Amino acid sequence: MKIIKLIAGFFIAAGIYSSCIERYYSDYKTGYKPQLVIEGTIIPDDGMQEIVISQTSSPDNPKFIPVSGCRVQVQDEKGNSFFFGESFEAGHYRGVIAGDKVIIGNKYRLSVHTPEDNDYKSSYEELLPCPPIDSLYFQLENQPTNDPNQTYNGLQFYIDFKGNDNYGHFYRLEAIETYEYHSRYPLQKWQDENGTMNRLEDADSSNMVCYKTTKLRNIFDLSTDGFSKNSYPNYKLNFVKDQSPPLKIKYSLLVNQYSMDKKAYIYWENLRKNNQETADLFGKQPAMIRGNIYNVNDTSDIALGYFGVSSMQSKRIMVHPFDGLEFDKAYVCKAMKYMGLPKKTLIYLAVDWDVEGEPYEGIVGGECIFCFLLGGVTQKPTYWDEK
Repeated sequence: MKIIKLIAGFFIAAGIYSSCIERYYSDYKTGYKPQLVIEGTIIPDDGMQEIVISQTSSPDNPKFIPVSGCRVQVQDEKGNSFFFGESFEAGHYRGVIAGDKVIIGNKYRLSVHTPEDNDYKSSYEELLPCPPIDSLYFQLENQPTNDPNQTYNGLQFYIDFKGNDNYGHFYRLEAIETYEYHSRYPLQKWQDENGTMNRLEDADSSNMVCYKTTKLRNIFDLSTDGFSKNSYPNYKLNFVKDQSPPLKIKYSLLVNQYSMDKKAYIYWENLRKNNQETADLFGKQPAMIRGNIYNVNDTSDIALGYFGVSSMQSKRIMVHPFDGLEFDKAYVCKAMKYMGLPKKTLIYLAVDWDVEGEPYEGIVGGECIFCFLLGGVTQKPTYWDEK
């Protein structure tokens, strides 16, 4: 399955900011000062688009702090402006951009005016073409753990990148996983908060099958700069171990590939090193990363994030269980035997079997009956039955 889109992205660094590397100092020593955060994705499909503007929060109390009352627009170098108004959700700005206004070779920038009369702009960024993802695949591999005597068995995902002289040399990849999982028991018997025992004549299985989608936080960027060919075989993506739920029933990985220029690549590579290679404050010091969004009247006032303009190519892979995957140590819900039930407490009951194969009635957690309590939804994705 392939999807081709053009995309302009506003990217944030979670608490760290952009392309010149400086010494990192803890907020506890230097004092905390909120900074503007800009995030969003613009897709030229004539539909509603969204840009989210917020403030950073204190490290000891992380939370989303929306910034309301901004004037937000995306501008191209030909004088076109696309405005976004604040929606009913504070800090969420929405608007429509005609799809034919995002063209390969054109340049775009972000402009934000805040209620404090501060004007933030990005540099103009050129929209570069992006080749299709040549192939997306996996291999059954073993990964080491902190215990030298134990390894994890699972699937390591890869892509093969192939471009020609018409494409650039810098790319970022975004991985979104979706998997199906099941609760173990149907709803049939429970005690409600009033202490009343309830029982369904026919067990309710409607909340036993769920689908969970997660955008992976890993940063994947690749460069073919200096290569004899504009290609990168066996680029490593995420690893999924087989002792966890994603691979037990059905798993999907969607990979979005974004084209970038060298400045954007340096930004994302520095961010990747900060997030994925820094072990602790006493080892390698994390970098402060400077992006391309700035206050036009105060160069010391930097907004977190990088305004990028990119075309995008996507590819999805569906994975079914196969020989070689083992789930013998994966967690399974188990009913707990009881001598008596506490009064006026919501409790779910289910039939299970002991080690000798004898049935018994026991107490189970709500997540063992209602799969959505583990973060998924019961609505099947439209693509789920594809091979």
